[in-house]
Amino acid sequence: MSRKLIYPLISVFIATSLTISSVSPSLAFPWRDLILQGIQLIQLSTLSDNQEVQLGKQINNQLIGREVRLYRNRNAQRYINRIGQRLAQASSRPEIPYTFQVVDDDNINAFATMGGFVYINTGLMKAADNEAELASVVAHEIAHIAARHAVKQMRQMAIAQGVATATGLDEK
Repeated sequence: MSRKLIYPLISVFIATSLTISSVSPSLAFPWRDLILQGIQLIQLSTLSDNQEVQLGKQINNQLIGREVRLYRNRNAQRYINRIGQRLAQASSRPEIPYTFQVVDDDNINAFATMGGFVYINTGLMKAADNEAELASVVAHEIAHIAARHAVKQMRQMAIAQGVATATGLDEK
């Protein structure tokens, strides 16, 4: 059976089983929420590269607006972009547009979201002894994007939310 079908089928099976075995028939089952979450799960399972990039842009806009402050140093930005673009072309997904951004944060950290967006903290840049160390971290973040880890994580969250809704454990 296709992986694209297995998760929605599992969600429907669990929801149906829980409904049938419910001891209190007066409980209103949240069918609408469950159906909407099933649709979201199917959409995440069939997300194209273009859709992933568009979703990544939305996440990037939210992050820059609320969570992170970009480091406004053109030389640092060019340096990270040069390293990142060179590595991205050697990845298993060179066809998506990669965006490398330097975050003004002294913590030693880097992260990636879906759609080719990679963030490198200034703290990491300062802590790296050489370009090879920095490049290894950038390559690690590119690998997350190539493996679609953020998409898979969103899919797992949608499944968990569907199960929580089906069992009445969600916080509505």
